[in-house]
Amino acid sequence: MPSTEQSVLLERIRLEDKTFQVTTETAVGTLAASIDRLGVMHPPVLLVVDSVYGVVCGFRRIAACKALGLSRISVRLLSPDTDKLTCVQLAIAENSLQRPLNLIETSRALVLLSGVHPNPADLRQAAGVLGLPDNFSAIHKLRQLSGLAPEIQEGVLLNVLSMAMALELGQMEKSSGIGLSTLFGYLKLGLNKQREILTMIQEIAFREHLTVKDILCAPELQQIMVHEKWDRSQKTIYLRQYLRGRRYPSITAVESDFEARVRSLGLESGMALIPPRDFEGTTFSFHLNFNNLVELQHRLSRLTEVSSSPILNEILNGCRISTR
Repeated sequence: MPSTEQSVLLERIRLEDKTFQVTTETAVGTLAASIDRLGVMHPPVLLVVDSVYGVVCGFRRIAACKALGLSRISVRLLSPDTDKLTCVQLAIAENSLQRPLNLIETSRALVLLSGVHPNPADLRQAAGVLGLPDNFSAIHKLRQLSGLAPEIQEGVLLNVLSMAMALELGQMEKSSGIGLSTLFGYLKLGLNKQREILTMIQEIAFREHLTVKDILCAPELQQIMVHEKWDRSQKTIYLRQYLRGRRYPSITAVESDFEARVRSLGLESGMALIPPRDFEGTTFSFHLNFNNLVELQHRLSRLTEVSSSPILNEILNGCRISTR
């Protein structure tokens, strides 16, 4: 791999050409401070492209030098006849063999490698040598990440979105996927709540013949998101309530009626009436909490009184549904 050490003008380096860029890090403040004190410890690797220089390795070092106002930088200049395979291997190795790559960087590296190793078996072997995943299924999934919308990629980088969720959002209409990614990121939702909300929104859209974007833009949902007095936790609670009410209107109506009637029963602390799941069965239950025998006897006495209430009879006969 012939190369020479040279000093080149920064203005002749094409940073906008991201062909071989693997890193997702863009901040250069700390790096610039280090270069200002100690200089460039490891020269970037460049390739002559149409009388200017393309970057193979060292995007951030070059950007830091530009931020410092430098005019020249010492580089390692590859021979003009250097093939793409060599450039790809250099670009990946400088990152993957020095530090753990994040998911987006891994995706970029695998996409680069796929371009020079179209044969799956060759790709798998080359990936393993460079410290990348060498499982066919993992490679297939990971390669898709770098093609997602930047907003969804950002969700992955911030650990807001898992790879599975990011890929699912990426398969949706673009603005819908971005909207959900933004929603999950703002509310800082875990995977289980993300899955719950995504499923409800998709089911509402199907049921009401709307798009996911229509649901996200609903005035009621937007009012929840911009409410000034609610924190993220409260907004999540109200968002889930809103979506559940819209997805299961019959259950929600019966649930509200049930809660109102239970309040009328005047159950004391330590007593709870449990309805059938989704109000679709006929079996109710009472839950009693007690710390000693005296409390148990008191709860049972109160339960006897409640069992004679006409309100309880109304609940048992009225708070049920047969279909969703």
